[in-house]
Amino acid sequence: MRLHKAARAASAGDLPPRLVLPMPRLLALRCAMAATALFGTVLSAQTATGSGTVKGTVLSSLGLPIVGAQVRLVVPNGGTSAAVESDENGGFAAARVPSGTVWLVAKRIGYRPDSVRVTVGGADPTNATVRLERIAVELTTVKVLGRRDITGHLAGFYSRMGYGSGRFFTAADIERRNSTNLSDIFRMIPGLRIETRGFQNVVRMRGSRCAPLVWLDGQPLYAGEVDLDAFDARSFDGVEVYSGAASVPVEFQGNQRMSSACGTIVLWSKRGELREKKRKKGEPTPTERITELLEGGSAFVVTDVDLTASPDSFNLVRPIYPDSLFEAQTPGRVLAEFIVSPSGEAVMETFSAVTTTHRLFVEPVRRAVRDQRFTPAFKRGKPVQQVMQLPFEFVPDSTARRRK
Repeated sequence: MRLHKAARAASAGDLPPRLVLPMPRLLALRCAMAATALFGTVLSAQTATGSGTVKGTVLSSLGLPIVGAQVRLVVPNGGTSAAVESDENGGFAAARVPSGTVWLVAKRIGYRPDSVRVTVGGADPTNATVRLERIAVELTTVKVLGRRDITGHLAGFYSRMGYGSGRFFTAADIERRNSTNLSDIFRMIPGLRIETRGFQNVVRMRGSRCAPLVWLDGQPLYAGEVDLDAFDARSFDGVEVYSGAASVPVEFQGNQRMSSACGTIVLWSKRGELREKKRKKGEPTPTERITELLEGGSAFVVTDVDLTASPDSFNLVRPIYPDSLFEAQTPGRVLAEFIVSPSGEAVMETFSAVTTTHRLFVEPVRRAVRDQRFTPAFKRGKPVQQVMQLPFEFVPDSTARRRK
């Protein structure tokens, strides 16, 4: 009965023709990635006496912007436009749209396709919002509980920051100081002074005339006086400062060759920037790369494989809670999409955040996905590439000690 009503409505011009016929779930998922041309091209060969602009947003059922949704314009009894990909805010826009009734049809892997009808005309843009309901079965959410269970080279840094007696500077702290000189971040520490000797700034702890012991990424620097300003402050993810031997953690205490009696400074370098590179003109987006692989038959969605890909639960890499959001006790979620290769690695050129509650959560997730190992998908007994949508949840740890 519902199908018959939809068919009659379509013949009257109320529904886009593509929504009348039932579509298998797998075909719907594949069609969600099918169109990748630029929006705003001419609708078929239809002519119109006027035109207008359509602007809109694609949101999830929770109200979060959906990135990488494919949106098409469908004119009843007319033509269909090429597709545009929604941006990081879920937004899209089309100009020179023929006046009259137009349907916006939005599709995305893992979501039920949907559409809205708008009337185009006049000088002001026509605004529309399309909401998509998630239908894919999600993997177990990777939970980030404050600063617990941190892995990687900064695990000890954040652990000591939670209970240690030193002074700690995160990458966000260094960025706020907006200085390339490492000595500048020490100027506000009580009991520490900066002395200028010739062309070099040197650091001295309270009551000490000798140079502090400096460690770089877990290794001591044997030079008696390290020129700290020879390093770019922005190249560090973390800095620890201990004013005396009693406060220095055992792993950074001196031996017969070195002494921490004059204080200790511990530096942790950044491990490369993973922010998405600015795409050149004509270069495909991560979603378009996935589309090409799916359409070419060299990658598959979860319903196409015999054994789905999954993270290695014995070596689960959890993202680091962003400093500013952790301090503000801000929770959040990220739904990350990427392809898992037959060797069990994430193909980072296909990484994107489908939805997120805050953009600052995306980069820690990107780093965790890069470092995570996966069990690959199998199809007919062979490992294959599979599209994965992995959810992450950030939960503030209210019991953790915070910096004053």
